[in-house]
Amino acid sequence: MKDHYHHGNLKNELIETSIRIISEEGFDRLSLRNISTLCGVSHNAIYRHFDNKEQLIEACRNFVTESMVVHLTEALGDADYASAETLRKLSFAYVSFYQQHPTYYSFLYRNSSIKIIFSLEPIEANYPPLELFRKAYRAYGEQNKLTSEECLTHLTRLWSLLHGLVALVISPNVEWDENWQKCLNDMI
Repeated sequence: MKDHYHHGNLKNELIETSIRIISEEGFDRLSLRNISTLCGVSHNAIYRHFDNKEQLIEACRNFVTESMVVHLTEALGDADYASAETLRKLSFAYVSFYQQHPTYYSFLYRNSSIKIIFSLEPIEANYPPLELFRKAYRAYGEQNKLTSEECLTHLTRLWSLLHGLVALVISPNVEWDENWQKCLNDMI
């Protein structure tokens, strides 16, 4: 068996492999023994990082969410939250992240218990990427004199649009000649 442990990348390899298995086959097919075999390490090696399957799944959720937040934050740079360009940057970054990592989307939304709460008020338990969009829409709405109801409607529409677009972009069964960036740009 390969021994990745001393190379410092075993934990990430376990997480990435688990995300792929869950995305492709579901939670029921995930076992610590199977993951360690797929990663080419002893069955005990996985326990150096995770006490049980639930802890591994939680680490996978955190990994995907944190990766997305970093991606969105980097895409924003020092953009003004109240500008339409901020919403555009967030939207493009959101879709491109899942285009680059399609298994993350399947893992997170098909097999997850993440909390999605549509509100203009900050909610600690809410999904962090949605919180970035909420913050941007709230600032945009205040600057452009939109009502709270209008802002929330726009946020819900954009979130729905993004998820529909991601589903099309990452689906191996969808043939689409359209440039998703142009399509998204025209819709925002």
